[in-house]
Amino acid sequence: MSVYYRRFYRSPWAMLAALVASVPAFYDSMMPTQATWATWMYVVSGVIVLWTAWQERLHAKRAQSDDEDTYTWGARPVEERLDWFLGASLLLSAVLPQSNESRLALAWRLAIAVLMLYRLVMISLPLFTRTGLARLLAMGGAVLALCGIGFYWLDPEVQTLNEGLWLAFSTAATVGYGDVVPSTTASRIFAVFVVLLGYGLLSLVTASIAAMFVGNQERKVEREILRDMHKQLHTVREEIAELRAELKKSAAQHQNSDPRPPHT
Repeated sequence: MSVYYRRFYRSPWAMLAALVASVPAFYDSMMPTQATWATWMYVVSGVIVLWTAWQERLHAKRAQSDDEDTYTWGARPVEERLDWFLGASLLLSAVLPQSNESRLALAWRLAIAVLMLYRLVMISLPLFTRTGLARLLAMGGAVLALCGIGFYWLDPEVQTLNEGLWLAFSTAATVGYGDVVPSTTASRIFAVFVVLLGYGLLSLVTASIAAMFVGNQERKVEREILRDMHKQLHTVREEIAELRAELKKSAAQHQNSDPRPPHT
């Protein structure tokens, strides 16, 4: 099996993009009039999730038949079943009535949104754990910008994009000044996820900053330890050289003081 094929399934970008693309459809279902693209977005996202889960099952079977020690979702049956469930649920969400017209449909889509958020975190967690501070700050800024656009789109009380960005920042930081607040059901549900994202991003940023300072301190300690080791090794070399010189000197003195008679 080729290296490209294994890398593709180690990084499920197709499923990640499909789950992210279904988020606007979830909030559009709570608007007074649902757009046609939202329904098709549910359909396309569900098909991509099911296709990716099916391809991963085939990949797991090939890996088992080839005795390959590779990372597969098939080794984690809980997430594999969750992928199949999410794909079918997205297709079902496409045919359900508007969320603002049916509380049952709203509850169903909200439960699926929570499961999708969990799956998104599990997929994207390796990307964040291997990311430096600069990229984390860039990702955090991009997420806040998207959240500001979301508030501007969902809440009629948010008159400008600047207000949406400010509401996204104050919500993610859990400050809550109260000058701009969510006023609709869609924006309030959106605010819940923004708070969760804010907790996650701020935790990652603070952890990255702490790790940077701790890493600098550890490198200083390591340099001091290496410096002491070099000094000790230099001292040991000098002592060994002195011992060798003394041994040679004592051997020469012993040979001169005890001459042996020639053989007859």
